[in-house]
Amino acid sequence: MVGIPQTVGRERTIAAGEVEIAVTEFPNPGRPPVVLLHGIGSRGQSWWPVIDPLAARFHLYQLDLRGHGASGKPSAGYLVEHYAADLDAALDALDLHVQSGEPRIMGHSLGALVTLYWASQRPSLAAALVVEDPSLRVPPDIVEAFDGWQQLAALTPEQAAAWYRQEYPDWSDEDCLRRAETITSTAPGVFAEMRAEAQDALARGTTDRMHILSSVQSPTLLLYGSAELGSMVAPADAERFVQIMPRGRAIQLPGAGHSLHRDASDAFLETVIPFLEGKGW
Repeated sequence: MVGIPQTVGRERTIAAGEVEIAVTEFPNPGRPPVVLLHGIGSRGQSWWPVIDPLAARFHLYQLDLRGHGASGKPSAGYLVEHYAADLDAALDALDLHVQSGEPRIMGHSLGALVTLYWASQRPSLAAALVVEDPSLRVPPDIVEAFDGWQQLAALTPEQAAAWYRQEYPDWSDEDCLRRAETITSTAPGVFAEMRAEAQDALARGTTDRMHILSSVQSPTLLLYGSAELGSMVAPADAERFVQIMPRGRAIQLPGAGHSLHRDASDAFLETVIPFLEGKGW
């Protein structure tokens, strides 16, 4: 069960260019700032399983991406470059571009791709990056996955919660309903635009996303799970990640799939916290 964090957060919205971005800040004055980015169809609350241990060591900023959660939901503009532009604007609005110690950014899935794309445009601005199970190439079955997410998002929250209860019997009723409310409130364009982009990439054979890595100069940790449990990172791609990235490291957490920070929280924290604190860069 994932409960509400004990650490008290401050919720607000900030203007990030043309879109308002919802931020939950977990203040810890004097500690390094860490910005958290969630995956597609989710929201900042997805980080709740690890918020308390992270908030004890860092000053956290938990963002809802555009089209998700309490952030603005424009009619269009849901590709990785749009999210990355929002991130850049949010860092400015939060004074993290100039804050001493520089920001650390940690993203899961779509949030990890956004992190890498942003860092390719701002090569050495971040003190450290953590990317959790990003799809470093467009998966061959991703269009079917988008279809499933779109169908789920079109349900009522109650119907979606029933689906989550069936798929994840170990989740609490509160978790299922919270997840259902999140995906059913996601802007339709979030899934539609990325589905179209993925379909085009598959048709053209341009599925490799590794080209964005060579520009990234910040220390970067790639965390990934086991393919048989749902990880989107192939071991061969993790090896290429380290070869391409000037300051990259890749660590696999066996026994977990795509959502490492939820399904293997202890191992995730044991790996992430030292890295974010600057040990082993």
